[in-house]
Amino acid sequence: MIHDRISADEIRAPIQQSLTRRHWAVLAITMLLWMFDGYETYALLLTIGPSLHELVPASQLHDLPRFAAYLISLTLFGWAIGGVIGGLVGDRIGRRYTMIGSVVLYSLFTGSSAFAHSWETLALTRFLTGVGLGAEWGVGTSLLQEVWPDRLRTKAAGVLQAAFSGGFVVASLLWLAIGGASGGTWRWMYVAGIIPAIFVILVNRMIPESDRWSRAASSGPSIGILLKANRRNLALATLVSASITVGFWAISSWVPTYVATLTRDPKNAVFYAGLAGLLFAIGEIIGCVAFGLLAERWGRRGTLIFYLAGSIIITPILFLLVSDAKTFVVLQIANGFLTGGLYGWFAIHPPELFPTSIRSSAISIIFNSARFLAMLGPLLSSAFIAFFGGYGEAATIFSGCFAVGIVAVLFLPETRGKPLPA
Repeated sequence: MIHDRISADEIRAPIQQSLTRRHWAVLAITMLLWMFDGYETYALLLTIGPSLHELVPASQLHDLPRFAAYLISLTLFGWAIGGVIGGLVGDRIGRRYTMIGSVVLYSLFTGSSAFAHSWETLALTRFLTGVGLGAEWGVGTSLLQEVWPDRLRTKAAGVLQAAFSGGFVVASLLWLAIGGASGGTWRWMYVAGIIPAIFVILVNRMIPESDRWSRAASSGPSIGILLKANRRNLALATLVSASITVGFWAISSWVPTYVATLTRDPKNAVFYAGLAGLLFAIGEIIGCVAFGLLAERWGRRGTLIFYLAGSIIITPILFLLVSDAKTFVVLQIANGFLTGGLYGWFAIHPPELFPTSIRSSAISIIFNSARFLAMLGPLLSSAFIAFFGGYGEAATIFSGCFAVGIVAVLFLPETRGKPLPA
């Protein structure tokens, strides 16, 4: 049965062994859950303009970027809190139960966002949605890395991260279908967010527990002691994470809103915002899958440096040199490949730096604690947008965040070709 525990022999499978149904089941389920994560995240970015136009008093609409920054930042704040807690819980009670609980949490509060009657209510539900989103990421990544054989887990991790971007595609297509039809249709984007809870309840028996975790949890030092012993890698990887996360949320989160300013027709604005999000997501999917492939050739550090440098280059091209909406939209494929593809690093390199007993905690701290800083990105960028009178200069300034990651990753160990730490 698919829900049986995964044996130690399968985890230590030799290179000649083919993948089993259990391997594929874990990949399929975690991919679908991550796709839902991506949908929940991008639904906010796509609907943030229409929702705030309905919920914010007309006299304050001139300050829309500030309210948008509040919503994005509170979501990231919840993500950070949920991620750190979820990682610790995942190392305590296991990957399976933590993942199921977190999916139900974020799904229920996404659905409740559809009934928001003020921007403050929407901000609260988005914060709680973020808590669930953050808790799910670390345990899902750990489960995949611990189940798949060493020779293929890097490629599988790249595909898994791409599934998050697949949720962007789903959200963009749905928004293109309903976004401009009539007033208030942004609420249907959140109603659809209840689907993950239904899905995880139906397939919960098919989600196995990590046998690596089961063995590690029954012996060895405490989580705190092991985290302290690995504090150098933890600190450096968190710095890389902050570089990626602050840069991404301070720049790319404004893409749908910015492209709307490049056209004067409100109907075209909705279309271009949805299409820009769709092409960005397609580029991000390709970028994440490519990250897994390139990391096997160039190493984890070299691949990340390539993506970070490319992100620094493409940002001013998009926001300073391009003034045509159609050109901006088309270039989102390249933008998604580079700035979105950066997230492939999270599912590949950090899990290879830590032992099983603290893997969920460590990678969740790395991925999510950076969001305490990232939540300041939209707030600061909205202030820069107001100061400079446009998005271009603000985006270009924040692209400098990626340079920090280029330096920090050089001090992390290269893990290409090495087995996952026991």
